[in-house]
Amino acid sequence: MECVSSASYSICINGSLQGKFPGKRGLRQGDPMSPTLFLLCMEYLSRLLKVRTNTSIFKYYPRCEALKITHLAFADDLMLFSKGDLPSVKILIDCLNDFKNASGLDVNSFKSNIFTAGIVGDKLDNILNLLNFPLGTLPVRYLGVPLAAQKLNVNHYAPLYDRIASYINKWTANSLSLLVATSY
Repeated sequence: MECVSSASYSICINGSLQGKFPGKRGLRQGDPMSPTLFLLCMEYLSRLLKVRTNTSIFKYYPRCEALKITHLAFADDLMLFSKGDLPSVKILIDCLNDFKNASGLDVNSFKSNIFTAGIVGDKLDNILNLLNFPLGTLPVRYLGVPLAAQKLNVNHYAPLYDRIASYINKWTANSLSLLVATSY
């Protein structure tokens, strides 16, 4: 906490630092300590999820069960996985709430969605009432890659393939030197 609470800032004018004032709101975006502290927080969340999902009540998403995958984190994104039953979803939400109470980090419900596959009726309504996220539709693109509950066909990957091919074509056109062959 000393790293967070004792931060101070200076303003650089014409190449020289001027003045010094204390930070009042903790870490800000771009602070060199932010990634390290965020990783420590995600490690805490990972351990919390591992302990809480290690019960007979929690049911894994079928394709994640063999490896016991409950979540994936990339940068400041987090994906949680479970079977679509109320007790499993409640365990994940309780973990997020406990994580919020311990770290002060909260899920942005305006930037979050819940994706379901094969859950309908009262079961879906009960899950949506428990969560404060809108229902998203599958397939969804994440980092340019389509994600879905069922096997995707070639058409789903066409935009990604086209973008990669366009980058390669630009790269090869810029890197090739013009050779003129003459025969005598």
